[in-house]
Amino acid sequence: MHRQAEVVRAEGGEPIRMVGTVHDVTECKALEEQLQHQALHDPLTGLPNRTLFSDRLRQALARAKRRGTQIAVLFMDLDNFKVINDSLGHKAGDRILVAVSKRMKALLRPEDTVARLGGDEFIFLLEDTGTQEAVRIAERIIESFRKSFVLGERRLVITVSIGIVTGGATASVNGKYAADLLRNADLAMYKAKHSGKARHAVFEETMNTRALEHLEMEHGLRRALERGELKVHYQPQMLLGDANLQAYLRSRRSSAIVSPKASHKPRMVGFEALVRWEHPERSLLLPEEFVPLAEETGLIVPIGEMVLEEACRQTMEWQRRFAGDPPLSVYVNLSAK
Repeated sequence: MHRQAEVVRAEGGEPIRMVGTVHDVTECKALEEQLQHQALHDPLTGLPNRTLFSDRLRQALARAKRRGTQIAVLFMDLDNFKVINDSLGHKAGDRILVAVSKRMKALLRPEDTVARLGGDEFIFLLEDTGTQEAVRIAERIIESFRKSFVLGERRLVITVSIGIVTGGATASVNGKYAADLLRNADLAMYKAKHSGKARHAVFEETMNTRALEHLEMEHGLRRALERGELKVHYQPQMLLGDANLQAYLRSRRSSAIVSPKASHKPRMVGFEALVRWEHPERSLLLPEEFVPLAEETGLIVPIGEMVLEEACRQTMEWQRRFAGDPPLSVYVNLSAK
């Protein structure tokens, strides 16, 4: 109830009565609670969101410091979840996420927390838990996904990758440390995913180093595109003898005729265009050193366009200078992305 009143006084100032109102604010209070819940919970699964999880993480760290214990943070990502959304639709994907959240809550103790950070990412906070126990819990979670999810008439088997990090007893309790735990668990999860998925990985300090190198490499690759440091090299393609020339010409839809007395000397029939990074500090970098990163970051698209355009320009120049039948060809490798 919300009560409000004021005193009514006579001309001489003495109080003679009180006038007020009493309001039933039950609906307002319920709405406030609902809004507060929405602000701190994921609307789809009802799990805590990042804001609430971060607050609980800071509180758990403070308790761990007082008790001299550890906490564990597990970062879980569903493997290939995009395939479900793309093939069955987002409604089906949402139903799977709800089913996953229910299965995860059933695995945890009452004092533990599972939250949804967004998309198909879930994160666990386990109090009074060291690395070995966290690994056992991660293995139990992965094992729980061997049971299929029922979606209408379909049965779907989903795998997960989990990153593990522990901390607490000797750590300074502040927002930065809590954020570092989340980031490190995320790094460990990507390590698990890159190791083959459907597995877990425990965070190691070397992961931070690799992540920094990855970031610097990505920045350098973007700069290389802007500065023209990516160059196209050409590898000759040789026809080893005229015995195979007729088949080659037919594949090129050429009308040329090879004389029976033609030479068996090898001849050059085309080129393969290969991209190289003329790195200002590391000299010449081969594709295996930067193409996987380019595919991961989407930079492979402008790189592919650049290589294709340059290969076309070079092909036209060579065809004008060295006319032949069939005309000289240049082959370009394009990423599936």
